[in-house]
Amino acid sequence: MSTKTAYVRGAGDTAPARRVAIEELRGHCSAVLRASGLAQAPADLVADSMTDAEARGISSHGVTRTRIYAERLRGGMLDAQAEPVVIREDAASAYLDARNAIGHVGADVGMDLAVERAKAGAVGAVGVANSNHCGTLAYYTRRAALAGVAAIAISTAPTTMVYFGGRSRAVGTNPLSIALPRPDGPPITVDMATSATARGKIILANQLGKDIPEGWAVDAEGRPTTDAAAALAGSVTPFGGPKGSGLAMMIDLLAGGMVAGVSGEGIGDMYEDWTRPQRVGHVFITLNPDGWVGSAAFLEHIEEFAHRVHGLPPADGFDQVLLPGEVEERALERATRDGVVVSGTVFADLQNLADEVGAERQLAGAVVEPS
Repeated sequence: MSTKTAYVRGAGDTAPARRVAIEELRGHCSAVLRASGLAQAPADLVADSMTDAEARGISSHGVTRTRIYAERLRGGMLDAQAEPVVIREDAASAYLDARNAIGHVGADVGMDLAVERAKAGAVGAVGVANSNHCGTLAYYTRRAALAGVAAIAISTAPTTMVYFGGRSRAVGTNPLSIALPRPDGPPITVDMATSATARGKIILANQLGKDIPEGWAVDAEGRPTTDAAAALAGSVTPFGGPKGSGLAMMIDLLAGGMVAGVSGEGIGDMYEDWTRPQRVGHVFITLNPDGWVGSAAFLEHIEEFAHRVHGLPPADGFDQVLLPGEVEERALERATRDGVVVSGTVFADLQNLADEVGAERQLAGAVVEPS
């Protein structure tokens, strides 16, 4: 039976924010994960995924996740030594058992296999079973796009969302990401949960003692709420009503039921369930343009499309119509140049966590003065 966390609203971010160099932040998180049981390579992978999300402005999947990963490693909920194994494969596909490794490891191997198969033909498809939360799916689809193939990724998640018309938890915020290669710029990338917002944003808001916008969640009784703690005890809502609800259901049945043999409440909650592995499932699908119109023709079309979108007249309040992923790319450019701004609460937690696990690395970011 699950052990539920009693969510207590944070007192707010009383400590000043800190500006930290990306390399310093990545190194600190990797050191914490190594001290929690991971070997160097997987620790670096997870730290890079979290730091990449933080630098791109996706703090819900950023370094705030270091603590829960460390705690699940130390609590035996993740197998720190597990190496994924291929249990079935052919020229275009593979079926991977992640063996309860931290989710990034299974996703990393799964996407590599999908890219390899697409490069050898037209399509690659890889299913990953017995995995865990793997960070942002765009971290993997962007990498595939940089290798010259189009990529689609879906994943299951624990039941923290209501179905359209329901009032209690029934399905995960099951995310979807699609990335396309672009010759003269970063990949065009969509990455989204099927909920009105990523649950990680509510967790972060609760840590910081902030309210959440209307429409994001309902409380334990199914009533709309703006209180983050009440939302965490309740459920998030699907985006677009029946649209997000239906998409979440299909992902649950494909990445869960078909690939992992488990869906819905069969998937363990990373934060609330300390009695069993998560058993998350992922699916990675890659398409090689050379198997269709050809890479040169496709990339030329992509670039013409991008210029056409950028040339559209912007709406009031906007400087330009942007491609999906460009807001995050601009945030990454700023963070690479100036450092990542980490909230005082998260910064302090990272420092405390290093002390708790005996990690040698410590952050020393500069205080960000209030504007």
